[in-house]
Amino acid sequence: MSKLEVVNYIIENKKIPQEFNGYVIVQISDLHNKSFGKNNINLINKIDQISPQVVLITGDIIDGENKNFQVSLDLLKDLSAKYKVYHITGNHEQKALVKRYKNSYEGYFKKLHDLSAIHLDNEKVQIKKGNSHINIYGLTIPFEYYKYLFDKDKSTDLEENFLQKNLPFINKNEYNILLAHTPFYFDDYEKWGGDLILAGHVHGGIIRLPIVGGLLSPNKSSK
Repeated sequence: MSKLEVVNYIIENKKIPQEFNGYVIVQISDLHNKSFGKNNINLINKIDQISPQVVLITGDIIDGENKNFQVSLDLLKDLSAKYKVYHITGNHEQKALVKRYKNSYEGYFKKLHDLSAIHLDNEKVQIKKGNSHINIYGLTIPFEYYKYLFDKDKSTDLEENFLQKNLPFINKNEYNILLAHTPFYFDDYEKWGGDLILAGHVHGGIIRLPIVGGLLSPNKSSK
């Protein structure tokens, strides 16, 4: 059964510049080539109703096991024509280039470069309003760090200072948003200095119970 759910959060932080009061962000994650209505019209209408200043996509918009990437490409094209869009790599974007449809997906990634949507691969952008700005960092977690893909006994903790080594310098006096596909390294993200962490990957839990919520994630481990 298809389900489209929109959740609203109000973020308060003394480091957010006054000019960004009421600034609206839409986060999309883990669509896996899913379409909500023809040409994703239901999803696009929901986003239009929210009328965000920016759309942030935290990975796995495609399904690396499915060659029908046109759904995702069309969505990115439609959204980037209306909004400023930033997106990062999830494990399925990485999987797509090593699985059976890798030749097709090489074409997909080339087409992404023709869109105005901006891919952040261990990069930083500044979003400016007036004389103020906030920072958005896009982190790429290497494929081998997704624990469920490999030997469960193998340690896949991030190496010490992984974020400091891979991301541009962070000014902790400014407001910093980190896009990171998997939330399982949240302690590392927080220690690094992220004020707002936007992640996906866990799908709200593969197995869910009323009231209790998600019990099992794509990492095949308990919540």
